[in-house]
Amino acid sequence: MIGITETCRGANASRAKVVTAAALALAFLPAARARAGVEYVTSTGDCTTHIGGPSAALPVRAGPGRQFEVWGNSVDLAPTIKFGGALTGATIVARHSGPDNASRGCGFVGSMVVSVSSNVAITANAAASVSFQMPLGDFSSQALTVVAFPALAQPTWTTNGSLQPSNLPCIVKTGSITTINQDTKLVIQLPPGASQDQTTCTSNVINVHVQPATASQIVSDPTFNYTVAGAPAFVTVHQVAPENAGHLATLSFTFNVAGIRALTTTSTSTITITNPIVTARTATITLQVSPSTVAQGFAAPASAIPSSTTAGNPIDFTLKFSAPTRSGQVITWRMTQAGCFVSADSTQWPYDPRTSTGFQYFRAPTNVTSTVIRVLSQNNSGCTSKLAPTTQIFEAWLGDQRVSPNIVNVTSGPTYTRVNISLLFP
Repeated sequence: MIGITETCRGANASRAKVVTAAALALAFLPAARARAGVEYVTSTGDCTTHIGGPSAALPVRAGPGRQFEVWGNSVDLAPTIKFGGALTGATIVARHSGPDNASRGCGFVGSMVVSVSSNVAITANAAASVSFQMPLGDFSSQALTVVAFPALAQPTWTTNGSLQPSNLPCIVKTGSITTINQDTKLVIQLPPGASQDQTTCTSNVINVHVQPATASQIVSDPTFNYTVAGAPAFVTVHQVAPENAGHLATLSFTFNVAGIRALTTTSTSTITITNPIVTARTATITLQVSPSTVAQGFAAPASAIPSSTTAGNPIDFTLKFSAPTRSGQVITWRMTQAGCFVSADSTQWPYDPRTSTGFQYFRAPTNVTSTVIRVLSQNNSGCTSKLAPTTQIFEAWLGDQRVSPNIVNVTSGPTYTRVNISLLFP
Protein backbone atom coordinates (compact mmCIF):
# COMPACT_ATOMS: atom_id res chain seq x y z
CA MET A 1 0.00 0.00 0.00
CA ILE A 2 2.78 2.24 0.98
CA GLY A 3 4.54 1.59 -2.36
CA ILE A 4 1.40 2.25 -4.32
CA THR A 5 0.77 5.43 -2.41
CA GLU A 6 4.27 6.74 -2.97
CA THR A 7 4.06 5.89 -6.63
CA CYS A 8 0.84 7.88 -6.99
CA ARG A 9 2.31 10.75 -5.12
CA GLY A 10 5.28 10.77 -7.50
CA ALA A 11 3.00 10.66 -10.51
CA ASN A 12 0.94 13.54 -9.21
CA ALA A 13 4.07 15.55 -8.60
CA SER A 14 5.29 14.95 -12.15
CA ARG A 15 1.87 15.86 -13.53
CA ALA A 16 1.93 19.07 -11.49
CA LYS A 17 5.30 20.02 -12.91
CA VAL A 18 4.03 19.53 -16.47
CA VAL A 19 0.92 21.58 -15.79
CA THR A 20 2.98 24.31 -14.22
CA ALA A 21 5.37 24.45 -17.20
CA ALA A 22 2.46 24.54 -19.63
CA ALA A 23 0.81 27.28 -17.62
CA LEU A 24 3.98 29.30 -17.70
CA ALA A 25 4.29 28.80 -21.46
CA LEU A 26 0.68 29.88 -22.00
CA ALA A 27 1.21 32.84 -19.75
CA PHE A 28 4.08 34.03 -21.91
CA LEU A 29 2.47 33.22 -25.28
CA PRO A 30 -0.31 35.86 -25.23
CA ALA A 31 2.20 38.51 -24.22
CA ALA A 32 4.44 37.59 -27.16
CA ARG A 33 1.47 37.72 -29.50
CA ALA A 34 0.38 41.11 -28.10
CA ARG A 35 3.76 42.59 -28.82
CA ALA A 36 3.88 41.26 -32.40
CA GLY A 37 2.12 43.28 -35.11
CA VAL A 38 1.49 46.80 -36.33
CA GLU A 39 2.21 49.51 -33.79
CA TYR A 40 2.31 52.69 -35.89
CA VAL A 41 2.81 54.05 -39.41
CA THR A 42 5.07 56.81 -40.76
CA SER A 43 5.85 58.30 -44.15
CA THR A 44 8.87 56.77 -45.86
CA GLY A 45 11.04 59.81 -45.18
CA ASP A 46 10.18 60.29 -41.49
CA CYS A 47 10.50 57.51 -38.89
CA THR A 48 9.38 59.58 -35.88
CA THR A 49 6.10 61.26 -36.90
CA HIS A 50 3.25 58.80 -36.48
CA ILE A 51 0.53 59.21 -39.10
CA GLY A 52 -1.44 56.02 -38.49
CA GLY A 53 -1.75 52.92 -36.33
CA PRO A 54 -4.14 50.20 -35.12
CA SER A 55 -6.49 52.83 -33.71
CA ALA A 56 -6.19 55.36 -36.57
CA ALA A 57 -6.91 54.66 -40.24
CA LEU A 58 -4.13 55.86 -42.52
CA PRO A 59 -5.31 58.31 -45.25
CA VAL A 60 -3.72 57.43 -48.60
CA ARG A 61 -4.28 59.34 -51.86
CA ALA A 62 -6.00 57.32 -54.59
CA GLY A 63 -3.76 56.07 -57.38
CA PRO A 64 -0.84 53.72 -57.98
CA GLY A 65 2.35 53.29 -55.97
CA ARG A 66 1.46 55.15 -52.76
CA GLN A 67 4.19 54.28 -50.20
CA PHE A 68 4.39 54.37 -46.41
CA GLU A 69 6.28 52.52 -43.66
CA VAL A 70 4.62 50.23 -41.12
CA TRP A 71 6.36 49.63 -37.78
CA GLY A 72 5.99 46.88 -35.17
CA ASN A 73 7.54 43.81 -33.60
CA SER A 74 7.95 41.11 -36.27
CA VAL A 75 6.32 43.21 -38.99
CA ASP A 76 9.55 43.03 -40.96
CA LEU A 77 9.36 39.21 -40.80
CA ALA A 78 5.95 38.95 -42.47
CA PRO A 79 6.43 36.74 -45.54
CA THR A 80 3.39 38.17 -47.32
CA ILE A 81 0.84 40.93 -47.06
CA LYS A 82 -2.83 40.91 -47.91
CA PHE A 83 -4.92 43.85 -49.09
CA GLY A 84 -8.62 44.50 -49.09
CA GLY A 85 -11.34 47.07 -49.53
CA ALA A 86 -10.71 49.77 -52.15
CA LEU A 87 -7.11 48.69 -52.83
CA THR A 88 -6.27 47.05 -56.16
CA GLY A 89 -2.79 45.95 -55.12
CA ALA A 90 -0.13 46.00 -52.39
CA THR A 91 3.55 45.07 -52.52
CA ILE A 92 6.53 44.93 -50.17
CA VAL A 93 9.14 47.54 -51.12
CA ALA A 94 11.69 47.09 -48.32
CA ARG A 95 12.19 45.52 -44.89
CA HIS A 96 14.16 46.92 -41.97
CA SER A 97 15.03 44.89 -38.88
CA GLY A 98 15.14 46.28 -35.35
CA PRO A 99 18.96 46.62 -35.42
CA ASP A 100 18.78 48.29 -38.86
CA ASN A 101 16.28 50.85 -37.63
CA ALA A 102 18.22 51.44 -34.42
CA SER A 103 21.31 52.24 -36.49
CA ARG A 104 19.40 54.92 -38.39
CA GLY A 105 18.02 56.46 -35.19
CA CYS A 106 14.50 55.10 -35.51
CA GLY A 107 14.27 52.86 -32.44
CA PHE A 108 14.79 49.13 -31.99
CA VAL A 109 11.71 47.94 -33.85
CA GLY A 110 11.19 46.29 -37.21
CA SER A 111 9.46 47.98 -40.14
CA MET A 112 8.28 47.36 -43.69
CA VAL A 113 7.91 49.83 -46.55
CA VAL A 114 4.68 49.10 -48.41
CA SER A 115 3.35 50.32 -51.76
CA VAL A 116 -0.42 50.25 -52.34
CA SER A 117 -2.52 51.02 -55.41
CA SER A 118 -6.14 51.98 -55.94
CA ASN A 119 -8.40 53.39 -58.63
CA VAL A 120 -7.25 56.97 -59.27
CA ALA A 121 -10.66 58.01 -60.59
CA ILE A 122 -12.74 57.27 -57.48
CA THR A 123 -15.01 60.16 -56.58
CA ALA A 124 -15.48 59.46 -52.85
CA ASN A 125 -13.25 58.27 -50.03
CA ALA A 126 -13.25 54.50 -49.49
CA ALA A 127 -12.13 52.09 -46.76
CA ALA A 128 -9.26 49.65 -47.32
CA SER A 129 -6.70 47.67 -45.35
CA VAL A 130 -3.34 45.88 -45.49
CA SER A 131 -2.55 42.83 -43.31
CA PHE A 132 0.81 41.32 -42.31
CA GLN A 133 1.30 37.63 -41.48
CA MET A 134 2.95 37.23 -38.07
CA PRO A 135 5.37 34.39 -37.10
CA LEU A 136 2.60 32.37 -35.40
CA GLY A 137 0.42 32.53 -38.51
CA ASP A 138 -2.03 35.20 -37.45
CA PHE A 139 -2.42 38.53 -39.31
CA SER A 140 -1.99 42.07 -38.00
CA SER A 141 -3.88 44.74 -39.99
CA GLN A 142 -3.65 48.45 -40.68
CA ALA A 143 -6.84 50.23 -41.74
CA LEU A 144 -6.59 52.71 -44.61
CA THR A 145 -8.80 55.41 -46.06
CA VAL A 146 -8.29 55.81 -49.80
CA VAL A 147 -8.81 59.53 -50.37
CA ALA A 148 -10.25 60.69 -53.70
CA PHE A 149 -8.67 63.57 -55.59
CA PRO A 150 -10.74 66.69 -54.83
CA ALA A 151 -12.54 68.71 -57.45
CA LEU A 152 -10.95 72.05 -58.36
CA ALA A 153 -12.34 75.19 -56.84
CA GLN A 154 -13.17 77.86 -59.41
CA PRO A 155 -9.89 79.72 -60.12
CA THR A 156 -9.96 83.49 -60.54
CA TRP A 157 -7.62 86.01 -62.11
CA THR A 158 -7.39 87.83 -58.77
CA THR A 159 -6.19 87.05 -55.27
CA ASN A 160 -8.37 88.74 -52.67
CA GLY A 161 -9.68 90.98 -55.45
CA SER A 162 -6.27 92.03 -56.82
CA LEU A 163 -4.31 90.96 -59.87
CA GLN A 164 -1.00 89.36 -58.94
CA PRO A 165 1.59 90.71 -59.14
CA SER A 166 0.57 93.67 -61.32
CA ASN A 167 -1.97 95.03 -63.76
CA LEU A 168 0.32 94.89 -66.82
CA PRO A 169 0.94 98.66 -66.73
CA CYS A 170 3.33 98.77 -69.69
CA ILE A 171 0.91 96.84 -71.90
CA VAL A 172 -2.37 98.43 -70.82
CA LYS A 173 -1.08 101.99 -70.34
CA THR A 174 -4.09 104.27 -71.07
CA GLY A 175 -6.28 101.29 -71.92
CA SER A 176 -8.02 99.27 -69.24
CA ILE A 177 -7.78 95.93 -67.46
CA THR A 178 -10.81 94.66 -65.56
CA THR A 179 -12.21 91.41 -64.19
CA ILE A 180 -15.85 90.37 -64.54
CA ASN A 181 -18.01 87.31 -63.83
CA GLN A 182 -16.77 87.05 -60.23
CA ASP A 183 -13.18 87.60 -61.45
CA THR A 184 -13.23 84.52 -63.69
CA LYS A 185 -12.93 86.65 -66.85
CA LEU A 186 -10.10 89.09 -67.51
CA VAL A 187 -10.84 91.85 -70.03
CA ILE A 188 -7.96 93.92 -71.45
CA GLN A 189 -8.59 96.96 -73.65
CA LEU A 190 -5.40 98.02 -75.38
CA PRO A 191 -4.66 101.75 -75.67
CA PRO A 192 -4.69 103.82 -78.87
CA GLY A 193 -1.49 103.33 -80.85
CA ALA A 194 -0.66 99.99 -79.23
CA SER A 195 0.30 98.44 -82.56
CA GLN A 196 2.99 101.11 -83.05
CA ASP A 197 4.30 100.88 -79.48
CA GLN A 198 7.94 99.80 -79.48
CA THR A 199 8.78 100.58 -75.86
CA THR A 200 10.35 97.92 -73.66
CA CYS A 201 7.92 96.08 -71.40
CA THR A 202 8.82 93.66 -68.62
CA SER A 203 5.62 93.86 -66.52
CA ASN A 204 3.95 91.15 -68.55
CA VAL A 205 3.09 88.38 -66.06
CA ILE A 206 -0.07 87.61 -64.08
CA ASN A 207 -0.20 84.76 -61.56
CA VAL A 208 -3.32 82.66 -61.09
CA HIS A 209 -3.73 80.40 -58.04
CA VAL A 210 -5.34 76.98 -58.46
CA GLN A 211 -6.93 75.54 -55.32
CA PRO A 212 -8.60 72.15 -54.80
CA ALA A 213 -12.10 72.32 -53.33
CA THR A 214 -10.81 70.67 -50.14
CA ALA A 215 -7.30 70.65 -48.70
CA SER A 216 -5.83 67.99 -46.42
CA GLN A 217 -2.53 66.35 -45.55
CA ILE A 218 -2.46 62.92 -47.22
CA VAL A 219 0.37 60.42 -47.16
CA SER A 220 2.09 59.94 -50.53
CA ASP A 221 0.38 62.91 -52.13
CA PRO A 222 1.78 63.05 -55.67
CA THR A 223 3.26 66.26 -57.03
CA PHE A 224 2.29 67.28 -60.54
CA ASN A 225 1.87 70.16 -62.96
CA TYR A 226 -1.59 71.04 -64.20
CA THR A 227 -2.15 70.91 -67.93
CA VAL A 228 -3.48 74.11 -69.48
CA ALA A 229 -5.28 74.25 -72.83
CA GLY A 230 -6.96 77.00 -74.81
CA ALA A 231 -4.57 79.87 -74.04
CA PRO A 232 -4.15 82.33 -76.94
CA ALA A 233 -0.94 82.31 -78.97
CA PHE A 234 0.36 85.42 -77.23
CA VAL A 235 0.20 83.82 -73.76
CA THR A 236 2.39 81.06 -72.34
CA VAL A 237 1.51 79.32 -69.10
CA HIS A 238 3.72 77.37 -66.74
CA GLN A 239 3.43 76.27 -63.13
CA VAL A 240 5.70 78.13 -60.73
CA ALA A 241 4.75 76.26 -57.56
CA PRO A 242 4.46 72.46 -57.26
CA GLU A 243 1.01 71.07 -56.59
CA ASN A 244 0.13 68.11 -54.50
CA ALA A 245 -3.44 67.07 -54.27
CA GLY A 246 -4.48 69.14 -51.27
CA HIS A 247 -2.47 72.31 -51.69
CA LEU A 248 -2.24 75.55 -53.65
CA ALA A 249 -0.52 75.76 -57.04
CA THR A 250 0.42 78.94 -58.92
CA LEU A 251 0.18 79.27 -62.70
CA SER A 252 2.20 82.03 -64.34
CA PHE A 253 0.55 83.63 -67.39
CA THR A 254 3.23 85.40 -69.43
CA PHE A 255 2.01 87.76 -72.15
CA ASN A 256 4.07 88.13 -75.32
CA VAL A 257 4.23 91.92 -75.57
CA ALA A 258 4.75 92.10 -79.33
CA GLY A 259 2.03 89.51 -79.88
CA ILE A 260 -0.58 91.31 -77.82
CA ARG A 261 0.24 94.70 -79.37
CA ALA A 262 -0.12 93.20 -82.85
CA LEU A 263 -3.79 92.26 -82.33
CA THR A 264 -6.14 93.72 -84.92
CA THR A 265 -9.33 92.02 -83.70
CA THR A 266 -10.67 90.99 -80.31
CA SER A 267 -9.24 87.73 -78.95
CA THR A 268 -11.46 85.73 -76.55
CA SER A 269 -10.13 82.47 -75.09
CA THR A 270 -11.57 79.93 -72.68
CA ILE A 271 -8.61 78.46 -70.80
CA THR A 272 -9.08 74.99 -69.30
CA ILE A 273 -6.99 73.87 -66.32
CA THR A 274 -6.85 70.08 -65.82
CA ASN A 275 -5.48 67.75 -63.16
CA PRO A 276 -3.28 65.47 -65.32
CA ILE A 277 -3.71 62.52 -62.95
CA VAL A 278 -7.50 62.71 -62.84
CA THR A 279 -8.54 64.39 -66.07
CA ALA A 280 -12.15 64.72 -64.91
CA ARG A 281 -11.01 67.40 -62.46
CA THR A 282 -11.08 70.61 -64.53
CA ALA A 283 -11.81 74.31 -64.21
CA THR A 284 -11.94 77.20 -66.70
CA ILE A 285 -11.18 80.91 -66.82
CA THR A 286 -11.63 83.38 -69.70
CA LEU A 287 -9.28 85.95 -71.24
CA GLN A 288 -10.44 88.69 -73.60
CA VAL A 289 -8.08 91.19 -75.23
CA SER A 290 -9.30 93.94 -77.55
CA PRO A 291 -7.19 96.35 -79.64
CA SER A 292 -8.14 100.01 -79.65
CA THR A 293 -10.48 101.18 -82.36
CA VAL A 294 -8.00 104.04 -82.82
CA ALA A 295 -4.79 102.47 -84.09
CA GLN A 296 -3.04 105.81 -84.46
CA GLY A 297 0.31 106.94 -83.14
CA PHE A 298 3.08 109.48 -83.59
CA ALA A 299 5.52 108.16 -86.18
CA ALA A 300 8.41 110.36 -84.97
CA PRO A 301 9.20 112.75 -82.14
CA ALA A 302 7.82 116.26 -82.52
CA SER A 303 10.15 118.83 -84.07
CA ALA A 304 10.31 122.59 -83.57
CA ILE A 305 11.17 125.30 -86.09
CA PRO A 306 13.01 127.24 -84.89
CA SER A 307 14.29 125.28 -81.91
CA SER A 308 15.76 128.47 -80.42
CA THR A 309 14.33 131.93 -80.90
CA THR A 310 13.96 135.34 -79.36
CA ALA A 311 10.77 135.74 -77.35
CA GLY A 312 8.05 137.28 -79.48
CA ASN A 313 8.62 135.08 -82.52
CA PRO A 314 6.32 132.27 -83.66
CA ILE A 315 7.33 128.62 -83.37
CA ASP A 316 6.00 125.74 -85.48
CA PHE A 317 5.75 122.32 -83.85
CA THR A 318 5.47 119.55 -86.45
CA LEU A 319 3.68 116.29 -85.62
CA LYS A 320 4.02 113.17 -87.80
CA PHE A 321 1.47 110.32 -87.64
CA SER A 322 1.87 106.62 -88.28
CA ALA A 323 -1.37 106.55 -90.28
CA PRO A 324 -3.58 109.15 -91.98
CA THR A 325 -5.67 111.01 -89.44
CA ARG A 326 -9.32 110.19 -89.13
CA SER A 327 -12.01 112.86 -89.14
CA GLY A 328 -12.13 114.77 -85.87
CA GLN A 329 -8.78 113.56 -84.53
CA VAL A 330 -8.05 115.66 -81.43
CA ILE A 331 -4.53 116.34 -80.17
CA THR A 332 -4.11 117.32 -76.52
CA TRP A 333 -1.02 119.46 -75.99
CA ARG A 334 0.59 122.00 -73.66
CA MET A 335 3.61 124.21 -73.03
CA THR A 336 5.38 123.89 -69.68
CA GLN A 337 5.00 127.62 -68.93
CA ALA A 338 1.60 128.42 -70.40
CA GLY A 339 1.98 132.19 -69.85
CA CYS A 340 4.98 132.34 -72.16
CA PHE A 341 2.86 131.74 -75.29
CA VAL A 342 -0.30 132.95 -76.99
CA SER A 343 -2.24 131.99 -80.13
CA ALA A 344 -0.54 132.64 -83.42
CA ASP A 345 -3.96 132.13 -85.02
CA SER A 346 -6.89 131.70 -82.59
CA THR A 347 -8.99 129.97 -85.26
CA GLN A 348 -6.48 127.49 -86.62
CA TRP A 349 -4.37 127.02 -83.47
CA PRO A 350 -6.45 128.07 -80.46
CA TYR A 351 -4.40 128.64 -77.32
CA ASP A 352 -5.63 129.74 -73.89
CA PRO A 353 -2.86 130.17 -71.27
CA ARG A 354 -5.46 130.85 -68.58
CA THR A 355 -6.68 127.22 -68.37
CA SER A 356 -6.10 125.76 -64.92
CA THR A 357 -4.55 122.55 -66.30
CA GLY A 358 -2.56 124.15 -69.10
CA PHE A 359 -3.88 121.61 -71.62
CA GLN A 360 -4.78 122.85 -75.10
CA TYR A 361 -6.82 121.04 -77.78
CA PHE A 362 -6.13 120.98 -81.52
CA ARG A 363 -8.28 119.26 -84.13
CA ALA A 364 -5.93 117.85 -86.76
CA PRO A 365 -6.86 118.06 -90.44
CA THR A 366 -8.47 114.88 -91.78
CA ASN A 367 -6.44 112.27 -93.69
CA VAL A 368 -2.99 113.76 -93.19
CA THR A 369 0.23 112.16 -91.95
CA SER A 370 1.68 115.36 -90.52
CA THR A 371 0.44 118.67 -89.19
CA VAL A 372 1.71 121.84 -87.50
CA ILE A 373 0.76 123.55 -84.25
CA ARG A 374 1.96 127.16 -84.18
CA VAL A 375 2.34 129.33 -81.09
CA LEU A 376 3.60 132.86 -80.56
CA SER A 377 6.23 133.14 -77.83
CA GLN A 378 6.08 135.92 -75.23
CA ASN A 379 8.58 137.65 -72.96
CA ASN A 380 6.48 137.51 -69.83
CA SER A 381 7.75 137.06 -66.29
CA GLY A 382 9.91 133.94 -65.98
CA CYS A 383 9.83 133.21 -69.71
CA THR A 384 13.37 134.35 -70.49
CA SER A 385 16.60 135.27 -68.76
CA LYS A 386 19.31 137.76 -69.57
CA LEU A 387 21.88 135.24 -68.35
CA ALA A 388 21.07 132.20 -70.50
CA PRO A 389 18.43 130.74 -72.83
CA THR A 390 15.34 129.44 -71.02
CA THR A 391 14.16 125.92 -71.87
CA GLN A 392 10.50 125.42 -72.65
CA ILE A 393 8.85 122.05 -73.35
CA PHE A 394 6.16 121.21 -75.87
CA GLU A 395 4.15 118.00 -75.10
CA ALA A 396 1.38 116.37 -77.14
CA TRP A 397 -0.92 113.34 -76.71
CA LEU A 398 -3.18 111.59 -79.18
CA GLY A 399 -6.76 111.93 -78.02
CA ASP A 400 -8.94 114.35 -76.10
CA GLN A 401 -8.03 114.72 -72.43
CA ARG A 402 -11.49 116.14 -71.72
CA VAL A 403 -13.01 112.82 -72.82
CA SER A 404 -10.25 110.42 -71.70
CA PRO A 405 -8.45 112.05 -68.75
CA ASN A 406 -5.95 109.18 -68.38
CA ILE A 407 -4.27 109.77 -71.73
CA VAL A 408 -2.07 112.50 -70.27
CA ASN A 409 -0.61 110.07 -67.72
CA VAL A 410 1.47 108.54 -70.52
CA THR A 411 4.96 109.94 -70.96
CA SER A 412 6.33 107.41 -73.46
CA GLY A 413 5.14 105.35 -76.38
CA PRO A 414 3.45 106.16 -79.69
CA THR A 415 0.63 108.24 -78.24
CA TYR A 416 2.98 110.77 -76.63
CA THR A 417 5.63 113.13 -77.99
CA ARG A 418 7.65 116.10 -76.80
CA VAL A 419 10.38 118.52 -77.88
CA ASN A 420 12.42 121.24 -76.14
CA ILE A 421 12.92 124.80 -77.36
CA SER A 422 14.97 127.73 -76.08
CA LEU A 423 13.60 131.25 -75.58
CA LEU A 424 16.10 134.07 -75.71
CA PHE A 425 15.81 137.39 -73.96
CA PRO A 426 14.99 140.10 -76.55
